[in-house]
Amino acid sequence: MNPMLLLGLFLLLYGFINHSLFGPVQFAAEDPIAFVGFVIAIVLGITVHEFMHAYTAHSLGDDTARLLGRLSLNPMAHLDPFGMLLLVLAGFGYGKPVPFNESRLRSSLAVTFVALAGPLANLGLAALFAVPLRFGSAEVFGPDYARILFVIVQMNCVLAIFNLIPIPPLDGANIVYGLLPPRQQYSWRTFQQYGPFLLLFILLLAPRVLQSLVFIPAGQLTTALTGLH
Repeated sequence: MNPMLLLGLFLLLYGFINHSLFGPVQFAAEDPIAFVGFVIAIVLGITVHEFMHAYTAHSLGDDTARLLGRLSLNPMAHLDPFGMLLLVLAGFGYGKPVPFNESRLRSSLAVTFVALAGPLANLGLAALFAVPLRFGSAEVFGPDYARILFVIVQMNCVLAIFNLIPIPPLDGANIVYGLLPPRQQYSWRTFQQYGPFLLLFILLLAPRVLQSLVFIPAGQLTTALTGLH
């Protein structure tokens, strides 16, 4: 089973038991504009993120993702129904992971490029949607439009930085894997089975670590791109 699904279900159950759900749906009525921005950001961010994984793997010699229909900008090819539901309810979710065959890639370093393509795509989206905010043209269409753009930039910064954490099954783990010598790659692979548990520990028991690793840098990057606080 997808380890991200297990993580999300556990977080959802934990939230129900402790009455501590913090998903965007909880605040939709209070701030519907931010909720709309969140949905657009997640659908767009996951779609482009996974597409770039598939495109990079295809460019580096592996057609696995293309043959499975993942070389597409159609959101339906990349969004996972349970992953999206968990995002809305629990604030933690996922898209369909893009499969690749390491043996078909041109080198082990290609694994790093494939993994890095997703977070870089999110950074590219954040920079693109920050342009109207940076130069003030967003205000021409009203504050709601500017707010949606800001949320899109913010969430794509969060997606990029979160996925760079070198803990399986996040992209950062494969980025590190591709940079290691063969013997260390084997050791890193054995570590992968424990990755989801470590990630769950951070999400539940060490939220300050996640705050320091992801949300604070994402906020600083959002400010740098948009010029807004």
